[in-house]
Amino acid sequence: MPTPSDERDTHADSARRRTVGAVVLGHFIEVYDMALYGLFVAPISTAFFPAGNADAALIATFAVFGVSFLSRSAGSLFFGVMADRVGRRNAMMTSILLVGMSTAAIGLIPTYETAALLSPILLVLCRLLQGFGSGGETTVAPVFLGEYASRRRRGFVTSFISAAGNLGTLAAAATGVIIGLVVDASTFDAWGWRVAFLLAAPLALVGLYFRYRLAEPPAYEAARAEVKNASIGTALRRSWRMIVRVSCVGALGTTFYIMFVYYPTYLVRESDLSAAQARAVPLILISMLVVFNPLVGLLGDRFGRRLPLMLGGLASMLFVLPGFLVARGGGFTAAVLGGMLILVSVPLCLGAIHAVAMEFYPTEVRATAGGIAWTLGTFVFSGLPPLVVNVLTTQAGLPLSPAFVIMGTAVIGIVAAWGLPDSRKIRLESVESSIKQQREAAAGTGPP
Repeated sequence: MPTPSDERDTHADSARRRTVGAVVLGHFIEVYDMALYGLFVAPISTAFFPAGNADAALIATFAVFGVSFLSRSAGSLFFGVMADRVGRRNAMMTSILLVGMSTAAIGLIPTYETAALLSPILLVLCRLLQGFGSGGETTVAPVFLGEYASRRRRGFVTSFISAAGNLGTLAAAATGVIIGLVVDASTFDAWGWRVAFLLAAPLALVGLYFRYRLAEPPAYEAARAEVKNASIGTALRRSWRMIVRVSCVGALGTTFYIMFVYYPTYLVRESDLSAAQARAVPLILISMLVVFNPLVGLLGDRFGRRLPLMLGGLASMLFVLPGFLVARGGGFTAAVLGGMLILVSVPLCLGAIHAVAMEFYPTEVRATAGGIAWTLGTFVFSGLPPLVVNVLTTQAGLPLSPAFVIMGTAVIGIVAAWGLPDSRKIRLESVESSIKQQREAAAGTGPP
């Protein structure tokens, strides 16, 4: 017969599962919104930029993609401070509404032929708003889940953010494939792609409803008295070394952004794939990733975050160049096989990165410090590389430049990951003392 204690534990587990589900669902919706732009760069470039020079239009489209990371960085800072001062839930509710509405607005922008310069201006505005909201989501969601999780399961629980992100990207890619099957190629390029963007509005309202029902994490509630004074300056004074290190760990995420923003364009240019076939390749590749993220989260809980992160960096060094060479061989099978080689590193990195993003900062400034780290890391290692790669391939004639860009950023990520403290010994209620004890033990001046 169950005891009252058993019933309380069951109720707590059920509440925790609902909380994780609500956060993960919201993240799925926001990543779906953000992924659409990268997956539809070809029709976007023809719709919103002048005709006559396809390469210039593509570069402009990728530049808008990179510009959104400026606002994403600003969003990380704004929502990080907001989450510390007025609550994690309020920040996540605002971010999902902002991303959903700005994504739907892209689907309503008139073409360049109709509105001339107003068209790209509106596109940039929507992407800036979209990036601003997405920066908040990326910063606050790991903090929220990590504070709800136990120390022994923190990596596993936060890894579901990566899994949700993969599913969101998968849903975006699947939507493009489905629309492409329903309408012909000319209709798809004319207006069919807009349908995927318009779906963002009702999806955002669904996510908003579930997040409205969330309660704040207990760790945050316990620190309510201190968080009101959270600021960027306070976070930097207390955690600047760890902020810089974690932002450099973000270099290991470059593979993901180049893969799913640039890879379809690369396939059309360097192999004999059509645009429709190139859009289908990410659909297959992402479906292979989803299950691995929680497994990597468990690996990090068992052996620490450094192991999967460094293995991911080494995988980038070893397999990315062969992957692009295989993809250049032509054909759909070669594109998938090449993509699989390139993606070996991605689940190893993404399955651990969200725990790293939140567990090395004190509760009072946790979201603010995480926002600063994401600001630095995402702009430098996620927003710029697709643009740099596109310029190198189209203007400098270097088709294998994506591989070398990824390999270079992997070196930075490996060095940064090597210096991370052992996350298994981090207590969220006393982060600074936990890290200090590890440093003293390593230097031989404190207890092991």
